Amino acid sequence: MRGVVGIDCGMSNGSEPGTGSDSGSGGGLAPQSTLIPADFPYRDLFHSLVEELPDAIFIKDLQGRYLFINEAGARYLGKPVEEILGRKDADLMSREEAQNTLEFDRQTLLAGRSLHAEMHEVMAGISREWLSTKGVIRREDGQVVGLFGIARDLSHDRRNEEARRRSEALFRAAASSSFDAFFLLRAEPEQLRLLRLNAHAERLLGGAAADLEGQLLSDVPHVAFIAPRALCDEVWRTGVPHDDEVEQALPGRGRRWFRRQLSAVGDCMAVTVRDITEQRENQMRLRLNERMASIGMLAAGVAHEINNPLAFVSSNLSFIGGELRRMDLSRDDARELMDALHEAREGAERMRLIVQSLRALSRGDPVNTHPLDLHEVLENSVHLAWSRLRSRGRLVRDYGELPQVLGNSVQLAQVFTNLLINAAQALPKQGGEIRLVTHMHGSSQVVVEVRDNGCGIAQENLERVFEPFFTTKPVGEGTGLGLSISHDIIRGLGGSMSVDSVVGQGSIFRVFLPVVDTGPLEKPPHVASLQQFA
Repeated sequence: MRGVVGIDCGMSNGSEPGTGSDSGSGGGLAPQSTLIPADFPYRDLFHSLVEELPDAIFIKDLQGRYLFINEAGARYLGKPVEEILGRKDADLMSREEAQNTLEFDRQTLLAGRSLHAEMHEVMAGISREWLSTKGVIRREDGQVVGLFGIARDLSHDRRNEEARRRSEALFRAAASSSFDAFFLLRAEPEQLRLLRLNAHAERLLGGAAADLEGQLLSDVPHVAFIAPRALCDEVWRTGVPHDDEVEQALPGRGRRWFRRQLSAVGDCMAVTVRDITEQRENQMRLRLNERMASIGMLAAGVAHEINNPLAFVSSNLSFIGGELRRMDLSRDDARELMDALHEAREGAERMRLIVQSLRALSRGDPVNTHPLDLHEVLENSVHLAWSRLRSRGRLVRDYGELPQVLGNSVQLAQVFTNLLINAAQALPKQGGEIRLVTHMHGSSQVVVEVRDNGCGIAQENLERVFEPFFTTKPVGEGTGLGLSISHDIIRGLGGSMSVDSVVGQGSIFRVFLPVVDTGPLEKPPHVASLQQFA
């Protein structure tokens, strides 16, 4: 109301101040504290309402004298009601403020209707902001007899708004410096609404705070895990904050682990979410290292225990070979026995290489790589896995022309044997098939595909198949290390592994290995051959 409190417009209704039908001392609305004439329109209704309102309400005559003012208005002027009635604004406030008020009164009387304005002024030594409304009062015959005013103090609301802005700025500054994603949610019937979020929460939700604040949490379904409604209701009911760890698959980010904390604040829920994926992975690596250390110690013991009897076997096989050559046997019998002896020697040699690999594992020796024929390694793997493959279906070989690859035959045999056994375990009871496919990938890598038409891998598990100790097999049937170790072996050889799978249709594991630039090998004789598991 900068400007308007009283004006003498030279008009009079013929009444003098202090001559109302009720007089005397008293409060703002009591009849004895007003100079309003008894025939004033709606006088009784007016009296019954205005003192209940927090706004300043007053009436002036055409000379600018106060005929009525409620207690709220008197407080704003800083004087008792009795000292205000009958006086003009020039008697109650500074000359500048009185002149401004006079101007607003004059404009209202000239307009003959209600006017509204926001203004700032000092009253009773206090700086205030007002929403001021003034209008004319008419008698039943239409003659203007005075004006009324309603002034609402906006200072408190403006201070609250400024405090809110400062609080919000402080919240955003503090929340943005946090390592946690912060959310403030409000309860609505069957829903939760996002009120505030920080920069980390923006990244988790995949959008800007300006676009997301005010939206329902259900509109961002991939982060519904931060505050399940049932969990929020439990926190509101008990008043006890909730703290736990959750695992969640996020679009484009894979499987992540989060530390989640919920605290009730009235009908709102404060939620902090911290990404602890790296911490969990480090813990898993530590446990893996501890278990691998134990496996290494076990491997060293097993290698030592196997090495001595293996030496006996190899020595005796050599002795038997010499004795067979001196014996007088038919050609067919000699050939059959020598073939069996040759296979036994191959098995003993393979065991020796395995023992050597176990010793290297226990000592942490670097892996020796050399050029090798990948198809030969695959055939050795088939022989090693044969006891698990038999009676499960059929094996199809679809080998392409490949150059030699750079690798370690023992480690690769371990990888492909594991893949073949896993494929066999996934096959259906009838019509099972495993297909071994090899072909070039570009000019520098070869690909080995181990395909099966088995049960397949669920989508939620597909990203975890290479994690240490992750297995979907029943307890006692899987350690969760086979694919993890195979994955590490292939990466150590400079290659990579991938998997595609559809539940109910089967899986394809692909192994990519670097080639040796020595020219392509001749096409192997077993291309596209079939072998029935027996």
